[in-house]
Amino acid sequence: MLPTSRGFLKAFLFNLLTLGFYNWYLVHCFATETNIACSDDGRRTNGLVAYILLSIVTLGIYGIIWDCNWISRCNSKLMRHQAGEGLQMSTYLLTIFLFGPLTLGIMYAVVFAKKLYLQNKVNELYNTLNGTVEIPMPAEMPAIPAV
Repeated sequence: MLPTSRGFLKAFLFNLLTLGFYNWYLVHCFATETNIACSDDGRRTNGLVAYILLSIVTLGIYGIIWDCNWISRCNSKLMRHQAGEGLQMSTYLLTIFLFGPLTLGIMYAVVFAKKLYLQNKVNELYNTLNGTVEIPMPAEMPAIPAV
């Protein structure tokens, strides 16, 4: 079962506490989970090592390309199963190049939340299609006082 409950606040705080290294952990998780969930499309999302090395060589441009390919792959999976789309490529690119700086970083946070939502949605679709839906545990029954 793939995780479906990555929340913005927790991820944002982990990113702050780890000085951005948590984002690399998310890249690793997103690549692994996307390769599992979208295995039927015949494509592959590169992992963390390729992401870091190619980002260094291309002065950060590969990170943007990786995100675009990942967004496209996830949205394609959702569209094939009529589950709508998550983060739009245009929103991501406009935020990176225009809206992020203009909004003093607020749109970066919005896109970060949408990326988490997109991966959660793809993972949820995968879990549903493979019969591994998360079943919530029933609340514990309160003790009945003795009379």
